[in-house]
Amino acid sequence: MSNSLQSPDPEKVFRGDDGTFKGAPSNDHVVGPSALEWDSPADRDNPKNWRMRQRVPIAGVIIVIGFLAGFISSASVPGTPGTQAEFHVQNKIIATLPTSLYVLGFGLGPYVLAPLSELYGRKIVYQATLSSFTLIQIGCALSPSMPALIILRLIAGCFGSIAPSLGPASMSDLFAAHERGISNSLLSIGVLTGPPMGTVIGSFVVSAKPWPWIYWLTTAFSGIVLIANVLFFKETYEPYILRQRFRRRSQRANLPSSVPGTQDVTTLFLRAITRPLRFMYTSLVVMILGTFQAYSFAMLYLILVSLPLLFGSDRQVSDANNLFTYKFTPIQEGLSYLGLVIGFILGGTFQMRAQTFIYRTLTEKNGVGRPEYRLLPMTISAVFFPIGLLWYGWSAEAHRHWILPEIGLVIFAFGVFINFQSVQLYVAEAFIPFSASALAAITLLRCIAGAAFPLFGQAMFIKLGYGWASTVLAMLFIPAVPVPWILYRVGEHLRNRFPFKP
Repeated sequence: MSNSLQSPDPEKVFRGDDGTFKGAPSNDHVVGPSALEWDSPADRDNPKNWRMRQRVPIAGVIIVIGFLAGFISSASVPGTPGTQAEFHVQNKIIATLPTSLYVLGFGLGPYVLAPLSELYGRKIVYQATLSSFTLIQIGCALSPSMPALIILRLIAGCFGSIAPSLGPASMSDLFAAHERGISNSLLSIGVLTGPPMGTVIGSFVVSAKPWPWIYWLTTAFSGIVLIANVLFFKETYEPYILRQRFRRRSQRANLPSSVPGTQDVTTLFLRAITRPLRFMYTSLVVMILGTFQAYSFAMLYLILVSLPLLFGSDRQVSDANNLFTYKFTPIQEGLSYLGLVIGFILGGTFQMRAQTFIYRTLTEKNGVGRPEYRLLPMTISAVFFPIGLLWYGWSAEAHRHWILPEIGLVIFAFGVFINFQSVQLYVAEAFIPFSASALAAITLLRCIAGAAFPLFGQAMFIKLGYGWASTVLAMLFIPAVPVPWILYRVGEHLRNRFPFKP
């Protein structure tokens, strides 16, 4: 078996109290205190010790990838009437499948991509998926039929999932705990503002060009991001860097380059590829947070499918069912999604300050940093989430000026962002060095909800109206309100009581 295919036994990997990777214990000394440990806390090979001018471009590329994946998820939505007309599709559920299955792919992809990044490093996985992602955009533009477009969008979603699954883990590779509040907030802003901005830009494109031009635009965007990744990205996964350095030092010293504690590559691959699923059914914390985030994203996607009813593109459906609509033009309707963008940006601005302040204050007070500190801002989202839903629904129900539902969207999006980013940051820190797999487990639940709920969301708003539909959603959120506080208090106990075995 080639040495390049061998990896250390994941069960021998551990991390310190500060959340940094310490390596795997070994008696094979090549250079430094241990073959698979950093030589010192200031080791220059450790990504956390790189100069800021080296880390910032890498983080910037990751943030843009997150925005790109979200942008492409919804940029095609304004082109749906065009695809329906060209491919003679009458069924509205089938017409929405290119978007729904892209979101489903977002949940499926991490189950393969995250474990591969823990075996072979982040860099090769990012570059391989971005290359495939770019080529698939060309395929979408040239699709000869609706089934072909649906299949390509599902595959695109799988490759596009690289950002939400590996992004927070990559930020944890690059930044120490006290720096992650800012870096992960910026990443989450990219991931969450991508979909509404995709709808805005897509509306402008289809107002002037046929629907395939949306995919030519996303092809160009993806290609630029791929080039940036090739130019600026360096390997950041610490266990992989340590393994590669061990081999280089062994070869220079004419010593065996087999990494201590290695296993057969087939065994390692099978363990890695099943790791996200094992996270889901063995880690109680992951199960709870996955369910919590899936529920909140279900609410988000239900609100998203109500916007065409309220602002204009589905006015025939609205009129036929006596639903109020503002009768916006397609471009104006696209701009209505900016309420969500503003809410996400405000949430990100708040989180940058709140996460840094809370983590630093509690660490100084208690003498040790804990991932559970990241959950405290979620107690705020538990308030803003239902308030935003009720404001949006009842202002629309009362036929008030369009700015009032938009304000409701801002409040709602503010709460969604705090919830999303706090969970991502907590999981990225609590399950080092397998945080990518833990995030993959949570992402699947979130994306299943995001793919399924839009299929019946409009029917709910048509049946109940904007006000009562939003009230039902807000009431259903009430049981989830104490979850962040409970996990803050007992999360560490639950992680120790139900430890994950790699």
